[in-house]
Amino acid sequence: MDEDIPELVDVAGVAPEVVEPTESVGETTNVAETSDKIVPATILTGYLGAGKTTLLNYILTANHGKRIAVIMNEFGDSQGIDQSLTSSHNGATVEEWLDLKNGCMCCTIKDKGLKAIESLMARKGKFDYILLETTGLADPGQVASMLWTNEELGSEIRLDGVVTMVDAKHIIRQMGEHREDGMNDAQRQVAFADRVVVNKTDLATREQVLEIDEMISKINGAAQILHTQYGRVAIEDVLGIGAYANVDPEIRQKSYVHTIDTSIGTVMLSAPGRLRWSLVDEWIQELLWDGRVPGNEPNGEMQVMRLKARLAVADFVPVGSDQHYERATIVVQGVCEMYDAFVVPEATGLTADVPYKLVLIGRNLPEQLLQKSWALLIEHSLIK
Repeated sequence: MDEDIPELVDVAGVAPEVVEPTESVGETTNVAETSDKIVPATILTGYLGAGKTTLLNYILTANHGKRIAVIMNEFGDSQGIDQSLTSSHNGATVEEWLDLKNGCMCCTIKDKGLKAIESLMARKGKFDYILLETTGLADPGQVASMLWTNEELGSEIRLDGVVTMVDAKHIIRQMGEHREDGMNDAQRQVAFADRVVVNKTDLATREQVLEIDEMISKINGAAQILHTQYGRVAIEDVLGIGAYANVDPEIRQKSYVHTIDTSIGTVMLSAPGRLRWSLVDEWIQELLWDGRVPGNEPNGEMQVMRLKARLAVADFVPVGSDQHYERATIVVQGVCEMYDAFVVPEATGLTADVPYKLVLIGRNLPEQLLQKSWALLIEHSLIK
């Protein structure tokens, strides 16, 4: 960079108040630790007005003691911050990394963020976390896929999780909007989420908040739900959550909600013991790559958006590695057609009490066919 990075001041001239931990539905487990080699990246998504601006304002100005690189998409709802926290020339935003007083950095982008992340890694060592804010209508699945498919970034960055912020006053209407081509944007953002932050609960009744929780659980029974007001979310609730390093043992009970498309939902498949990985791998490939329930003809309607699994397997060889594990506990994470599997280290704190399972989130998932196909896989792959 030819010129020195300018010193910036707080947006309002006063540092925001300390944020208290948010109220959560379910237990919070932070299992990810900052690595000297691999930096965790969190995707923050949500509709305009959901509260992302308030959260980013806090991250970029408060003295929270964390070094966070924030990538803000200028077409999102962070434009108010962009105007105060980015350097400008004749009113035009300059795409460069800016060092902030609290140890964080920020950048605004016009593309999907790949260029900004690549330039960021040249400054590696000055930050411990990456927060990528997307536009209000962005598909978080595409952003997650971007991080996975870039081989150079894959060795330096790991996807830590997808956090979706929703507005309690409007989310019921937004998730109930009908689209001829299937899932609407609000439903898609919830489906890809590892955590959903329900903001502005003070503007909704208790009954409405309960309905929102039910709607979210119907779409994504594996996502943790946080309740908050005024966008006050503790840093620990959105960074270092380790969602792609683990699988939460709790899947909330599905319930029927009249206001949303009932074709969107979660299916959980249980594994009673250790399985032969080669057969499980083939089953997952047929499901994700061929777009069909293994052993059945494709119907053209099923759409798997997220796959999460914690399994005990035999004869596991990680992709791109020569290392062979005769027996291992692994985590599998999938987004659309892509997936990865890796051995769970002891540091994650998983115990034998956590059940082995595979979770699917998507649209038009034929649960009975999936259960039957999975049972057949278990019959052939279970090591007795």
